Amino acid sequence: MRPNRPDRDAPGAAQSSAGWENPDVAAHVSEFSGTSFYALFESARDAIFLLDGEKFIDCNARTLEMFGCGRAQIIDQPFQHFSPLRLPEGSGTTGGKLQQKINTALGGAAQFFEGKLVKRDKSLFDAEISFNGFELNGKRLLHCIMRDVTERKREEELYKTLTTSSPVGIYIIHGGKFRFANPRVQEFVGYSARELLEMPSISLIHPDDRAAARENAIKMLKKQRTAPYEFRIVTKGGQIKWTMEKIIPIYYDGRQEILGSYMDIDDRKRADEILRASEERYRTILENIEDGYYEMDLKGRLTFFNESCRRIFGYSREELLGMKTLQYVNGDTAGKLNRLARKVYETGQPEKGSDLEVIRKDGFKRHIEVSVSLVKDAGKPVGFRGIVRDIDDRKKAEATILHMAYHDALTGLPNRVLFNDRLNVAIAAAQRHGKRFGVMMLDLDQFKNINDSLGHDVGDQLLQSVGNRLRGLLRKSDTVARMGGDEFMLLLPEINQKADVEAVAKKILASFQREFVLASREVKITTSIGIAVYPEGGREFDTLKKNADIAMYKAKEKGRNNFQS
Repeated sequence: MRPNRPDRDAPGAAQSSAGWENPDVAAHVSEFSGTSFYALFESARDAIFLLDGEKFIDCNARTLEMFGCGRAQIIDQPFQHFSPLRLPEGSGTTGGKLQQKINTALGGAAQFFEGKLVKRDKSLFDAEISFNGFELNGKRLLHCIMRDVTERKREEELYKTLTTSSPVGIYIIHGGKFRFANPRVQEFVGYSARELLEMPSISLIHPDDRAAARENAIKMLKKQRTAPYEFRIVTKGGQIKWTMEKIIPIYYDGRQEILGSYMDIDDRKRADEILRASEERYRTILENIEDGYYEMDLKGRLTFFNESCRRIFGYSREELLGMKTLQYVNGDTAGKLNRLARKVYETGQPEKGSDLEVIRKDGFKRHIEVSVSLVKDAGKPVGFRGIVRDIDDRKKAEATILHMAYHDALTGLPNRVLFNDRLNVAIAAAQRHGKRFGVMMLDLDQFKNINDSLGHDVGDQLLQSVGNRLRGLLRKSDTVARMGGDEFMLLLPEINQKADVEAVAKKILASFQREFVLASREVKITTSIGIAVYPEGGREFDTLKKNADIAMYKAKEKGRNNFQS
């Protein structure tokens, strides 16, 4: 008796054997479906299907999901329908090679291989496939298991790319010998991959550095050391180079091995040696550069500085020598400087380009850019050194440029860019806290007549006076911006009701009843105001501005010198 199974026309659903072209095969599969193994068959995470020869006769839900089709698109279809499949042997088609795999499996020899299959939507994916022949009621069938390994293949390719293209030398060591070395290691030491294979790793280390390198490696493997350590290597050509190494234990091919990295620091180390050998010469140079140079002890007391540094702080050489940082910075800056020095001390790594504010002897504040690096003696930290650059003029220029970018050059009010930004912030805050706010569009009535009759200079003076008057009518939390021409916009955050915005509009209209006193004359002008209130007048940026603009034009149509909401 055939068990009842729900219809499986869509991927992931169970399906019936009714409609199979071969009744004998249907009977075989129906019997299979009644076995205790069928629940495992349907719930498996891998695709599992049965082939009669080369045609699908049954499959689980995962098979339909993997190929992206329903039962009607797969049952009675040949496996080749989901070509192209490329086998490891390099065959370019699904013909003979695939049929050979099927025949071999039907003959009793299980087949396992990888290849590419095509989904119903024509997209390709990588798969692991196994074929196993079995007999069911005298019928020889093929049991197949398929796993999508696309992501694994992508990861393998990514790891391969990262390893081969890395600017850092990466290697694996087992039993003290190289098992793998990427191209950067080969380039650095001058040995080929074949030469490095089975080569004792310690043979590359300079004899004078082997003991220290071995000790540091042991500490790092035991997690007693976290920072990379430095030593010299000897290349194939006999050249001595400095490297920085870091290693970790890993499991590779079922055994514990060591993953390490080389970083070429030869140029930096040679530069350090040259600097130490030429210290006196560089001291002379330091006294003649524009940037300030300083050295201080671990307690923050200045022990050395050049003339430029003294000039930046404004103290005499005698006053500055031995002075602590707290004497020429405020509390906030002192905290920043202490944190900076602590970080450099703990990591041993220099910090560059930190902006600080110092106080000169005359009481004036100056912005400086400071770098800090650790000074060591026989490997022990003894102080700090760095560069001080006066960037006060640059900071003022940057502030001026920033202000110009967000403010109207004529009135000094926020411009369109800044207003739009504040409006977006107001929308976000209102959405988050359930608040209301108002937007007002304001346009001067018949402003063109002012320009035409009195000139643009008077018109500009009037715009400035209007901006000042509007600013004086609003709260500090409000924003008035010039959007261009004679158009202004107002942002009134955190209001309770529309009447609050209308009250401000009335106050503005009343203020315009007074003449504007300019440098050369008094001018009378009115304004028309459009109001939009969040959320009634719109929940989005463009909607609020549009509705305020529409309301303003309605106010003009009603005779000007009024508001409309």
